[in-house]
Amino acid sequence: MRKKLFDEIEVGETHETPGITVTEWHVMGFAAVSMDFFELHTNDEYARRTQFGRRVAHGLLGLALADGLKHRSTFQVEAIASLHWSWDFRAPILVGDTIRARLRVSDKKASRSKPDRGAVTVEYEVLNQRDEVVQSGTNTMMVKTC
Repeated sequence: MRKKLFDEIEVGETHETPGITVTEWHVMGFAAVSMDFFELHTNDEYARRTQFGRRVAHGLLGLALADGLKHRSTFQVEAIASLHWSWDFRAPILVGDTIRARLRVSDKKASRSKPDRGAVTVEYEVLNQRDEVVQSGTNTMMVKTC
């Protein structure tokens, strides 16, 4: 699939990513990379005694998976860089949950100083297998115009 340029992106367009089941492998790999070994994420016995009753994936893992899933959706753009993230963690993502993201282009602005690029803001909703929004936020990215 050819990636869209800035001028081809429409404010209001929506896309949905495929889903992914969050596994032990994802959580432990993220713990290793982030050095966040908090027991709620890594210890079944500890997590069983919490309000969640089982292990919870790292919040930032949910954001990372949503951003990665974007690359497997129909929203393919000639991005240069990510400029800004704003993110809310609304409910836990549990090990074994299947998540996907809904994307909506909410804004775009051409660069005044560099005509070969513009900024595109995308709203994310991360949903679990019960269609509950577990995370949401926005990402503003720099996108090529030509």
